[in-house]
Amino acid sequence: MEGTPFEAFVSKDDLEARSPSRSHGIDARLEATFRWSYCDFLRDAGIELRMPQLTIATATVFCHRFYSRHAHAAAENSIFTIATACLFLAGKVEETPKSLREVVRVSYLVQHKNEYDFAVKQIHQQDCFEDQKQRLLNAERLLLHALRFDFNVDHPYKHILSLAKRAFEDVHVTQNFSRNLTQVAWNFANDSLRTTLCLQFNARSIAAAVLYLASKLSRAMEDAPKDTWDSFGVAKNHCNEISNQIMDLYEEGDL
Repeated sequence: MEGTPFEAFVSKDDLEARSPSRSHGIDARLEATFRWSYCDFLRDAGIELRMPQLTIATATVFCHRFYSRHAHAAAENSIFTIATACLFLAGKVEETPKSLREVVRVSYLVQHKNEYDFAVKQIHQQDCFEDQKQRLLNAERLLLHALRFDFNVDHPYKHILSLAKRAFEDVHVTQNFSRNLTQVAWNFANDSLRTTLCLQFNARSIAAAVLYLASKLSRAMEDAPKDTWDSFGVAKNHCNEISNQIMDLYEEGDL
């Protein structure tokens, strides 16, 4: 993965086989556990910081990109420190910035939520705050180099809206039903962030797949003309692969 640009998508098998964490004795299952941990952390910290979902999603993609090039085992690659740097950077990239002090404080409290009262006392001590701030700044520098200063992230959300509008033109459904189905697809897109799908497929393919999955589960589009899905320009095997990886999250009890 070292020399691969992020716009060059990689299969799941290659991502798992070539992960830098393998040389540190971390298998794919354990790495997935780490991934779910930082996804939960980013969601919780982002909500506490009142960041939009788009910013949290961008931070999550940054984190996935980082760990495709860096091992989890290295001390400086602590998932909470790197994830905090991703959130801090994503806030600036998506023009929803939060102050360094606020990000340090909130992230520390979310990380130590099981000992919250003690954490509140700790983070208000100057030496603790300065230590956490320096860790974040060091992590951000490491992150910038891992991303190669490429901050472009295309999310599935806008594609879901445009593809759904096109799909529903071919079938007779109520506006309320189409809105609900689109929301289900949107939720699947959010859940997909817990996987490495953003490293495997472009955003439009993921959008088509989550719409396909939502309609398949509801059987809403059974009467749609065959070329409705073909017109999306996304290979059927890609839709199936994306759908399967999302459904695996539910079967594994991760969601």
